Amino acid sequence: MSTDITQDFDDWRELAGRDWSRAGPFTVEVDGDPLSAEVLLRHLPGRRLAVRARWRGDTVFAKLFFAGHQDEARREVARHRELIAAGLAVPALRHESQDAHGAILITDWVAGQSGQAALRGERGLALGEDLLDSLFSLYRAGLRQLDLHLDNFLFDGERFLVIDAGEMAPLPGGLRHEPAILDNLALFCAQTPLDLRDALVDKVVERLRREGLRDRGLAAMIRRRSNRRLRSAMKKWRRESSAIGVWAEHGEQWLYRRALPADQREALAAALRDPASLPLIKEGSRVSVYGDDAWVIKHYREGGAKARLRARLFRTRADISWVMGWTWALLGVPTPRPVMLRRRPDGGAVIAFPRVEGAALSTLMESDRERARRVAPSVERWLARLGDTGFWHGDAKAQNILVDADDRPVFIDLDGAGFSALPARRRRQAARDQARFQRNWEQFRAAPE
Repeated sequence: MSTDITQDFDDWRELAGRDWSRAGPFTVEVDGDPLSAEVLLRHLPGRRLAVRARWRGDTVFAKLFFAGHQDEARREVARHRELIAAGLAVPALRHESQDAHGAILITDWVAGQSGQAALRGERGLALGEDLLDSLFSLYRAGLRQLDLHLDNFLFDGERFLVIDAGEMAPLPGGLRHEPAILDNLALFCAQTPLDLRDALVDKVVERLRREGLRDRGLAAMIRRRSNRRLRSAMKKWRRESSAIGVWAEHGEQWLYRRALPADQREALAAALRDPASLPLIKEGSRVSVYGDDAWVIKHYREGGAKARLRARLFRTRADISWVMGWTWALLGVPTPRPVMLRRRPDGGAVIAFPRVEGAALSTLMESDRERARRVAPSVERWLARLGDTGFWHGDAKAQNILVDADDRPVFIDLDGAGFSALPARRRRQAARDQARFQRNWEQFRAAPE
């Protein structure tokens, strides 16, 4: 890998300091040829970039590790070679090199679907067996994924390939072998979206039996893994990360989704500074809602000692809406993931969401009763899944559920939502959600059509 600076190539040393929410394509010299990045896939600030690129006439996948993180590249290359030696399906390794300024790893670009997208595709959960074949081939090779989830696998239309070798570790042997596999599978299930989880757990249990392994305690292990993951995620959404950017402005904290293009980010920030510049949707004494064709913006006007305390604890209604929106989206729950949050030290806040096209379920209950009947069971299933996972909406009335063109429910207004790992509390809150929705539904059901 060359770090020569010419007018044709970007300086490797300068890439680490770029603002990747604004930076465009770049070209670096790799083994004497230009590697031209086309799409930024992931950025871990100060650590590495993952890009789709062109190199030597081909589309490739490249990971660029910045100075100080060459060891990560060495480990990933070593694991990748182990997978190849064990006969696992992985993208072909095209190039790896390093110097004092960083390291680079290049593999074939594999056109296909992520594991999650494949299980939601035409063949659906029937592909679960193929995915488990790939996973158990890892175990037979004596390896496990430390952050095992569906998107560690790529489906090319015929088979699942194992990706992200950097997160691999040896599988313990002896008496620890079976518990380690069970723990890894519990992690896998805990990180599966809620609408796929139950069916995938059933397939995992059946596969364990066929492999002669016991599934005793798996359900409890999945709950523990899920609770641990969710607590960690709900803290992660409050700070800078690969998904979320943060900046300070006039004593205020701003959080935004990193995937937001720079021009949209700037336009949206201007709207959050002056929410009333957008058309008014709903005005209230403490909350007003504004929006246009692209965004919905909620302006929370809170003040006083309690509001300031909640702001310091990241517990204002806008904060809750931000954290729950990101967490529910992580779980695969249909909800608009918030894209920007302006937090004032006095407790006031402004938060923005992508606009969802759809009709309120309450409107359908009045104007299209048959369509509302088709959607209601799906709402109840989602509320049950959320309750089983420890979440509640807090105001699960039909006005807070939109229905899209495909009759899928979308949950909005999560500022009263919550989470608990305590079984009694999660059951109680889940029952309240179901009861709230049922009361609302019965109210419209009783009305004449």
